[in-house]
Amino acid sequence: MIKRFSFILFLLTFACAGVMVMDAYAAGAAEEEDNGDIEEHHYVELDTITVTLFNEDSVVGLYTVAATLEIAEADQRSLVHGARSRLRDAMIVELHTLVARRKGISIPLDAVKFRLRNVAQRTLGKDVVIDLFVENVLRKDT
Repeated sequence: MIKRFSFILFLLTFACAGVMVMDAYAAGAAEEEDNGDIEEHHYVELDTITVTLFNEDSVVGLYTVAATLEIAEADQRSLVHGARSRLRDAMIVELHTLVARRKGISIPLDAVKFRLRNVAQRTLGKDVVIDLFVENVLRKDT
């Protein structure tokens, strides 16, 4: 009898705790909706960047990256588009440096993202560029 009572007490406690968590979650969600504090995300798709892979004096392949920038505010799109040439040139230099150091070795996607995001933040500013998303990477060896 005592075991059955303690088991029922356990179930009731567990159920009450679950209801309290759900109420707290619902209250938090309602506050976000009421206050309009939901953060908007703004993205700028970058042109595809392709660098040539060399081995001494011959071409051995291509390395292509498709990426998108997350920017802080929507009105900064014009700033990104105005600096598009500088940003692209800086990213090409960075990719050349990265692939030259890792001849014949696969490059982790995290390394590509980290390096290109840093280039974007140096070129456009950390207050503009929040993150960079690498959508696709293609390495084609000849």
